[in-house]
Amino acid sequence: MNMNVLKLKSLIWLMAGVLVFSACKDDDTEDPTLAVSSITTTDGTDLYGATSATTVGTDQNILIGFSGTINGSTLGNVKLKNGDNTVASSVTASGSTVTIDPTEPLFGGTVYTVQINGVQSTDGATSGNVSTSFTTAGIGLGTAPQANAQTTYFQFNGNYVDVVGTASKVMSQNTWVEDRFGEANGALMLNGSTAPGNGDIVEFSGDFVHESMTLSTWFKVDAADFVNSILMFGVAVERGYFLEVGGDLAWLKFATSHSVSPDPANHYFGTAWTDPNGDGQMSDAVPFDYLGSIAELVGVPEWAQIVMSYDAATSIKSIYINGVLAMQVDLDVDPTSEFQLGSLAIADKADGTGDAIPGINDNLALGYFCSPNNTATGWADYTTAENTFIGAIDDFRIWNVALTQEQITALYGAEKP
Repeated sequence: MNMNVLKLKSLIWLMAGVLVFSACKDDDTEDPTLAVSSITTTDGTDLYGATSATTVGTDQNILIGFSGTINGSTLGNVKLKNGDNTVASSVTASGSTVTIDPTEPLFGGTVYTVQINGVQSTDGATSGNVSTSFTTAGIGLGTAPQANAQTTYFQFNGNYVDVVGTASKVMSQNTWVEDRFGEANGALMLNGSTAPGNGDIVEFSGDFVHESMTLSTWFKVDAADFVNSILMFGVAVERGYFLEVGGDLAWLKFATSHSVSPDPANHYFGTAWTDPNGDGQMSDAVPFDYLGSIAELVGVPEWAQIVMSYDAATSIKSIYINGVLAMQVDLDVDPTSEFQLGSLAIADKADGTGDAIPGINDNLALGYFCSPNNTATGWADYTTAENTFIGAIDDFRIWNVALTQEQITALYGAEKP
């Protein structure tokens, strides 16, 4: 009798174990997991490895491989993020692969994150929370010293986006070329003119003049393209600022307009026609002038960086080429002069009267030294111009502060190829 009871109890426990085991297996079947097997770029760069990928191309799509066929109605749970911002993209599914196709090329030197959570397969499996970050190739927002003081930054990675400010394109006539890092379509190319008034130019509206400021850009020219001189960029010609490159690359004229302070003879503005030309002549008004060859300093036909920094508090204007100081001028060194130049400004008042000057257009032009709609300077007429810029431009930045020499040297070191 006792033996039969023991057998019965053993059978009950055995059956209970089978039931418990079967119940766990059923739960797993009802709640399957959709796994991410790979995340790569179009060119095969692995974004899902043990370490974050760097130097990722800015023109790449992102391919996500899953362990099952994807239900396209759940693709809203796949995002490409830049910080807290979702990058505008087309997200599509084909079988077990999801493709993220950004609407615009990505910014260079920038961290992006692929986020996946709650994507489902056609058989009801659901993905967990997957996040992986990568950095694009090139130069980014945080590369520059005093990055928070940047007011304009065009990366020119196949687009005209002002990454930090509100500048917007008015018109464009240009092509795209490989940048100094070998990135396809990574730099703006301006091809000059074939007839008066048809030169390549890109025009932007925005705020491009500050009392103190620094302007930096990279450029590439070929000496064979020069006849006399060519005009790289400008705002309102001598009533704002412009950069002219000498025909034999022996000089670079970076003219800037300034308010006059004090104003004993009813002069409201003055122009500093600063011209680094390698003559090495020094004076109280010119504390430094580069003695060597400007052409060799530029390094034609290589990529070169030019920086103009102006400090309104000291009236010191400095020009750097590839991180080297090329010229420095003191614009209020002579206290007896009526022209003691102060803050950078648009010269919009006539001397003597203070009347408004008609025809000034303060848009930024790349490829010429003013907007085609600027009529305030008679000798700067785009409709008759034949010396528009021939060359490439990249990473065009403006700050509303004057960077120091140490900061400009650091900027060159960070941005050079």
